[in-house]
Amino acid sequence: MNSKSIYTRIYNNLIEKGKGLKEEWKPGSGLERHHIIPRHQGGTDDESNFAYLTRREHIAVHFLLWKINGHIGDRYAYRMMCNFKSYPTQHTEESKQRISEALKGKKKGPMSEEHKQKISEGQKGKKLSEETKQRISELHKGRKLSEEHKRKLSDSMKGKKLGPRSEESKRKQSESMKKRWAKRKK
Repeated sequence: MNSKSIYTRIYNNLIEKGKGLKEEWKPGSGLERHHIIPRHQGGTDDESNFAYLTRREHIAVHFLLWKINGHIGDRYAYRMMCNFKSYPTQHTEESKQRISEALKGKKKGPMSEEHKQKISEGQKGKKLSEETKQRISELHKGRKLSEEHKRKLSDSMKGKKLGPRSEESKRKQSESMKKRWAKRKK
């Protein structure tokens, strides 16, 4: 028996097991949805194209798909799920083409609330560098917040105690507020 058929057998066993876990799947259950036929190979978001796997199984099936099909999109998915940091910062034309091919068919448009929640959970506890904080700050300058967004921000802070602030922090906030009030009075 060659290695490709072993990979295929293991993949099929994991998928069959995962098809029966739909009822168990919900946020916090420890299960992840896996596209049986990947979107980059024409798979859809139909319920029949999903299997529900643990994180470890999900990573394993992407590795198996890569070994079975040799498709760059499967390798990309596997490496992303393993959080490999060794992606080149400068892409060659060939690598750009392969990445473009791998991402074809990727769902575009607004994110679902479930997807936003997963991203939010993944970002919790991460520390940002000062450079990153500065870039984010620059992006947000001049941005107008909707009344609904302001209300949500306010609601999210209700009942939370802010820790003691340094004198420098108080001074910076005071200066910032003075500038804002000066702009409003114009």
